[in-house]
Amino acid sequence: MKTSISNFLIRKISAGINWRYASRHFGKAFCILTLACVSCTANLSAPAMLPVTGAEAKIAFSPKQVDFGILTLGTSSAAQTVTIRNDESTPLLIDEISAPTGFSITANSCPQPPKTLASQGTSAVEVIFAPGLSGAWTEYLQVITDTQFEASMGVKGSARSDMDGMAFVSP
Repeated sequence: MKTSISNFLIRKISAGINWRYASRHFGKAFCILTLACVSCTANLSAPAMLPVTGAEAKIAFSPKQVDFGILTLGTSSAAQTVTIRNDESTPLLIDEISAPTGFSITANSCPQPPKTLASQGTSAVEVIFAPGLSGAWTEYLQVITDTQFEASMGVKGSARSDMDGMAFVSP
Protein backbone atom coordinates (compact mmCIF):
# COMPACT_ATOMS: atom_id res chain seq x y z
CA MET A 1 0.00 0.00 0.00
CA LYS A 2 1.34 3.41 -0.90
CA THR A 3 0.39 6.35 1.26
CA SER A 4 1.49 9.91 0.70
CA ILE A 5 0.95 13.21 2.42
CA SER A 6 1.69 16.38 0.49
CA ASN A 7 1.01 20.10 0.59
CA PHE A 8 1.01 20.22 4.39
CA LEU A 9 3.31 22.00 6.79
CA ILE A 10 4.16 19.26 9.23
CA ARG A 11 5.59 20.34 12.56
CA LYS A 12 5.25 17.14 14.53
CA ILE A 13 4.79 13.52 13.52
CA SER A 14 4.22 10.68 15.96
CA ALA A 15 4.58 6.99 15.17
CA GLY A 16 3.43 3.83 16.84
CA ILE A 17 3.85 0.13 16.14
CA ASN A 18 1.24 -2.38 17.28
CA TRP A 19 1.92 -6.12 17.07
CA ARG A 20 -0.86 -8.63 16.68
CA TYR A 21 -0.38 -12.36 17.14
CA ALA A 22 -3.04 -14.69 15.82
CA SER A 23 -2.51 -18.20 17.19
CA ARG A 24 -5.59 -19.47 15.38
CA HIS A 25 -3.77 -18.62 12.15
CA PHE A 26 -0.91 -21.04 12.84
CA GLY A 27 1.32 -18.57 14.61
CA LYS A 28 1.12 -15.78 12.05
CA ALA A 29 2.05 -12.35 13.36
CA PHE A 30 2.00 -8.90 11.85
CA CYS A 31 2.45 -5.30 12.85
CA ILE A 32 0.69 -2.05 12.00
CA LEU A 33 2.77 1.09 11.67
CA THR A 34 0.73 4.26 12.13
CA LEU A 35 2.12 7.71 11.41
CA ALA A 36 0.03 10.57 12.73
CA CYS A 37 0.44 14.20 11.76
CA VAL A 38 -0.38 16.07 14.95
CA SER A 39 -0.10 19.66 13.74
CA CYS A 40 -1.49 19.72 10.19
CA THR A 41 -5.14 18.64 10.67
CA ALA A 42 -7.55 17.61 13.37
CA ASN A 43 -7.04 13.91 12.69
CA LEU A 44 -4.69 12.98 9.83
CA SER A 45 -2.98 9.62 9.94
CA ALA A 46 -1.39 7.32 7.41
CA PRO A 47 -1.59 3.67 8.46
CA ALA A 48 0.51 1.11 6.62
CA MET A 49 0.37 -2.66 7.04
CA LEU A 50 3.70 -4.43 7.38
CA PRO A 51 2.97 -8.19 7.21
CA VAL A 52 5.46 -10.50 8.88
CA THR A 53 3.81 -13.55 7.31
CA GLY A 54 0.66 -14.24 5.32
CA ALA A 55 -0.50 -13.96 1.75
CA GLU A 56 -2.00 -10.87 0.19
CA ALA A 57 -5.71 -10.96 -0.52
CA LYS A 58 -7.23 -9.14 -3.46
CA ILE A 59 -9.97 -6.85 -2.20
CA ALA A 60 -11.65 -4.14 -4.27
CA PHE A 61 -13.69 -1.23 -2.90
CA SER A 62 -16.46 0.67 -4.65
CA PRO A 63 -16.29 3.60 -4.55
CA LYS A 64 -12.51 3.85 -4.16
CA GLN A 65 -12.90 6.77 -1.70
CA VAL A 66 -15.77 8.50 0.11
CA ASP A 67 -15.82 12.27 0.65
CA PHE A 68 -18.44 13.36 3.17
CA GLY A 69 -17.94 17.08 2.47
CA ILE A 70 -18.21 19.77 5.14
CA LEU A 71 -20.30 19.23 8.28
CA THR A 72 -21.10 21.38 11.28
CA LEU A 73 -19.81 19.98 14.58
CA GLY A 74 -22.49 18.06 16.45
CA THR A 75 -24.09 16.73 13.25
CA SER A 76 -23.70 13.43 11.38
CA SER A 77 -23.57 12.81 7.66
CA ALA A 78 -25.94 10.62 5.72
CA ALA A 79 -24.71 7.02 5.49
CA GLN A 80 -22.59 6.17 2.45
CA THR A 81 -22.50 2.58 1.18
CA VAL A 82 -19.13 0.98 0.45
CA THR A 83 -19.09 -2.31 -1.47
CA ILE A 84 -16.28 -4.77 -0.73
CA ARG A 85 -15.50 -7.37 -3.44
CA ASN A 86 -13.36 -10.51 -3.09
CA ASP A 87 -11.19 -10.65 -6.23
CA GLU A 88 -9.50 -13.88 -5.05
CA SER A 89 -10.14 -17.20 -6.78
CA THR A 90 -10.94 -18.70 -3.35
CA PRO A 91 -13.32 -17.70 -0.55
CA LEU A 92 -12.03 -15.02 1.84
CA LEU A 93 -12.46 -14.94 5.61
CA ILE A 94 -12.81 -11.34 6.81
CA ASP A 95 -11.60 -11.04 10.41
CA GLU A 96 -12.29 -7.35 10.96
CA ILE A 97 -13.69 -4.23 9.30
CA SER A 98 -12.94 -1.03 11.16
CA ALA A 99 -13.66 2.67 10.78
CA PRO A 100 -11.32 5.33 12.17
CA THR A 101 -12.15 7.92 14.82
CA GLY A 102 -14.71 10.41 13.51
CA PHE A 103 -16.27 7.79 11.22
CA SER A 104 -18.58 4.88 12.12
CA ILE A 105 -19.89 1.73 10.46
CA THR A 106 -23.67 1.73 10.91
CA ALA A 107 -24.53 -1.42 8.91
CA ASN A 108 -22.47 -4.39 7.75
CA SER A 109 -23.62 -7.21 5.44
CA CYS A 110 -20.21 -8.91 5.32
CA PRO A 111 -20.09 -12.53 6.53
CA GLN A 112 -18.79 -12.92 10.07
CA PRO A 113 -16.18 -15.63 10.85
CA PRO A 114 -16.30 -18.58 10.36
CA LYS A 115 -18.39 -17.71 7.26
CA THR A 116 -16.47 -16.54 4.18
CA LEU A 117 -16.99 -14.11 1.29
CA ALA A 118 -17.18 -16.16 -1.93
CA SER A 119 -14.76 -15.64 -4.80
CA GLN A 120 -15.98 -12.58 -6.74
CA GLY A 121 -18.61 -12.14 -4.02
CA THR A 122 -19.56 -8.75 -2.61
CA SER A 123 -20.73 -7.37 0.69
CA ALA A 124 -21.42 -3.84 1.87
CA VAL A 125 -20.90 -1.57 4.84
CA GLU A 126 -22.57 1.76 5.54
CA VAL A 127 -20.30 4.48 6.91
CA ILE A 128 -21.14 7.86 8.50
CA PHE A 129 -18.99 10.86 9.39
CA ALA A 130 -19.59 12.41 12.83
CA PRO A 131 -16.50 14.51 13.69
CA GLY A 132 -15.68 15.62 17.21
CA LEU A 133 -13.23 18.39 16.25
CA SER A 134 -13.05 21.12 13.60
CA GLY A 135 -10.71 20.56 10.68
CA ALA A 136 -10.04 18.27 7.75
CA TRP A 137 -10.29 14.54 8.43
CA THR A 138 -8.52 12.10 6.10
CA GLU A 139 -8.53 8.47 7.24
CA TYR A 140 -8.90 4.87 6.07
CA LEU A 141 -11.63 2.23 6.36
CA GLN A 142 -9.72 -1.04 6.95
CA VAL A 143 -10.46 -4.68 6.18
CA ILE A 144 -8.26 -7.36 7.81
CA THR A 145 -8.45 -10.94 6.50
CA ASP A 146 -7.59 -14.32 8.00
CA THR A 147 -4.28 -14.22 6.07
CA GLN A 148 -3.45 -11.06 8.05
CA PHE A 149 -3.65 -8.88 4.96
CA GLU A 150 -5.08 -5.38 5.37
CA ALA A 151 -6.84 -3.49 2.60
CA SER A 152 -7.74 0.17 3.07
CA MET A 153 -9.89 2.74 1.34
CA GLY A 154 -9.93 6.48 1.96
CA VAL A 155 -12.68 8.29 3.84
CA LYS A 156 -12.56 12.03 4.34
CA GLY A 157 -14.59 15.02 5.40
CA SER A 158 -14.28 18.43 7.01
CA ALA A 159 -15.84 19.78 10.17
CA ARG A 160 -16.44 23.31 11.33
CA SER A 161 -18.14 24.85 14.33
CA ASP A 162 -21.11 27.20 14.00
CA MET A 163 -18.72 30.01 14.93
CA ASP A 164 -16.13 29.34 12.18
CA GLY A 165 -15.97 32.24 9.75
CA MET A 166 -18.15 34.56 11.84
CA ALA A 167 -16.93 38.06 12.58
CA PHE A 168 -17.39 39.44 16.06
CA VAL A 169 -18.19 43.10 16.51
CA SER A 170 -17.75 44.65 19.91
CA PRO A 171 -20.41 47.14 21.06
